[in-house]
Amino acid sequence: MRLKAGKIFLVLILLVSGNFFFFSSSGEAARGSHLVIIGGSLGSGDGADEIYETMVELSGGTEGKIGVITASSYPYDWDCEDFGESTDGGCNDPDVSNSKMNANYYIDAFADYGIEAEWVPVDIANIEVGDSEEWAERIDNGEFSGFFLGGGDQSRYITSLVRENDQGDWTDSAVLGAIRAKFEEGKLMIAGSSAGAAVQASEYMITGGDSYRGITEGSLEGYHSDGSILGYYEEGGLGFFSYGLIDSHFSERAREGRMIRLAADVGVGKVYGVDETTALVVRNANHPAVDMEVVGENGVQIFDLNKAEVHQGESDGEWAIDQVKSTYLHHGDHYKPNQGTVIFNSKSKPYRNGNAEISEHDDIFYERNAYKNLTRELVTSSRNQLTGYSFEDSPRYELTASKTNQTKVRMNTQFGQDQWSYDGVMVKINPTK
Repeated sequence: MRLKAGKIFLVLILLVSGNFFFFSSSGEAARGSHLVIIGGSLGSGDGADEIYETMVELSGGTEGKIGVITASSYPYDWDCEDFGESTDGGCNDPDVSNSKMNANYYIDAFADYGIEAEWVPVDIANIEVGDSEEWAERIDNGEFSGFFLGGGDQSRYITSLVRENDQGDWTDSAVLGAIRAKFEEGKLMIAGSSAGAAVQASEYMITGGDSYRGITEGSLEGYHSDGSILGYYEEGGLGFFSYGLIDSHFSERAREGRMIRLAADVGVGKVYGVDETTALVVRNANHPAVDMEVVGENGVQIFDLNKAEVHQGESDGEWAIDQVKSTYLHHGDHYKPNQGTVIFNSKSKPYRNGNAEISEHDDIFYERNAYKNLTRELVTSSRNQLTGYSFEDSPRYELTASKTNQTKVRMNTQFGQDQWSYDGVMVKINPTK
């Protein structure tokens, strides 16, 4: 089945065998390079407007130019071979999802916001474009002020943009190397949605997995054809985001459990989970002056595991964790990753001890927005603790969220809805007795 352009899904299909390796920055990036990590389903509407306008602003405004890379999509050339070249069901149908049609979708979208964009036609059918000295020279010469990475399958970005040298080490292709150089000079905006967000990770890039199975069985390095296995590439993605783990479609696909387990397994202190139609905007990325801001309709979940404690049952071996700090931020909220501090939107107001109705949460690791709803009820009620349970019962797990005297809650009305941001909710996950 082919997917419609603009409706980007994370479909993890391993196309080549072998290992994938992370390419770290050679050093601290200069002030002025920015990342826009989008949780997927960008679509249209007020939230999308805010995100597109931010990407344009960080790319130098309407005088800038954005390179669109859709290497995570099914190749246009292969689609033409499979379905012909017609504009009605063929590879040139604008409603079909392939690398060129998806690029055209974003080029048109950026044009609506007043900035020129051009497709960089690298994909897994045209890997040689990644080695193009002509494209690398255009990037080196500063023709592009930003790049946008579309959604699809993030492993295809690695296949398209990464190379192996004579010693068996993996290195940047010419195009990726040119992009990285501009980024490190402080002269680039790099944005990505869904797979294009996940691939920006510097280490331990997520490749798949369900929350319940991840919690009960743990993580396993690599890509796995069984998408319920919690998998990751130890070496990471393209290496632009250096602040922890990244995941997209976060609340909507109940990915909290899988990312807490992965972070605990691999020893990474923070998780950044970005909801749909929402962006985590990282200004001055990989520089001491870094600042993160949430832009868009929904929120960004930050889990801090730096003081978390993992417990392994002595008799049954069942995994548990506590002292995970949960922070959920909305449009206009800021986060300072180097200090771990939150600056709430100045228009939001303190909120405590409301009269929220408490629901039953009996599918906490699968139901859409399950954790988001549970914590919203917690911070908008007089309750100090709420627990959600797994639907699965072999074993049954529970997730408990608690307020402390350090918990801060703010309320604001944006995008036609009331929103509650919070900092300092504590989480524990354990098997029920």
